[in-house]
Amino acid sequence: MHELSALGLTSVQEDEWRDFFGSGRVFVAPLDRAAVRRRLRVNAVVIGVAGVVLLSTVVTFFAVLFLHIGGPVTVLLLALLAIAAIVLLVRFALLRRRLRAGRASTDDFLVVSAEGIRLAGHVDLPWTAVIGGVGFDDRGAAVPLLRGPAAAIERSAGRVQSEFVLGVRGVRALRDAAPHDLHGIFEVIGAHGGIRVPVDTMVAAENVRAALAAICIAGVRSGVDVEVTSDRSTIYARTLALLGPEKPAPSGQG
Repeated sequence: MHELSALGLTSVQEDEWRDFFGSGRVFVAPLDRAAVRRRLRVNAVVIGVAGVVLLSTVVTFFAVLFLHIGGPVTVLLLALLAIAAIVLLVRFALLRRRLRAGRASTDDFLVVSAEGIRLAGHVDLPWTAVIGGVGFDDRGAAVPLLRGPAAAIERSAGRVQSEFVLGVRGVRALRDAAPHDLHGIFEVIGAHGGIRVPVDTMVAAENVRAALAAICIAGVRSGVDVEVTSDRSTIYARTLALLGPEKPAPSGQG
């Protein structure tokens, strides 16, 4: 299975990509280091604000309890505010963990060839180690009006809108051998899992779709089941399958 219609490529363009890898050439998507640093700064500001809100809320909460200032409604509101601050801290800390991949990366974040992928200059992933993959580019998705400001802050602070999820054999050994700052892009559960390659938060906007197409077409040429899609149910189902235990190939009927 492979699907590229979400990228708007024509059949001629797909053939050009196949010829590109067939001729032994290599696709390189440079790291947008300035954008990564900018996102890390915004992320730090949000975490700092959330931390101040949480601390202030906890202090006020105990003051209300022990000094008997306010009533049950005040206590409830403070508790809800504290929970919201904790959720925000966890959310943006996880975003930051993935953003740190940019700090560990060399100048070439993504290198794709007929042999495999080199990620962040440290992780070498031959196609024979890739179980399958699904990529998406959600940058053009509509955002509800009321959620617009929050979504904008999340994007500025590192929320990924375009990525390629790869199921990987031997993923634990790969993660353990990688620099610590790259561990945030690995998903390891027991002995299985994969890599969630962040694209739009690491490379320039004009290289995002080319990076998705390069991974997909080079993978398909090597016999790997990869696709790029905009269908959310497909993305969800395939992500769960790719990061879960590898299913054995069905045995032949005799």
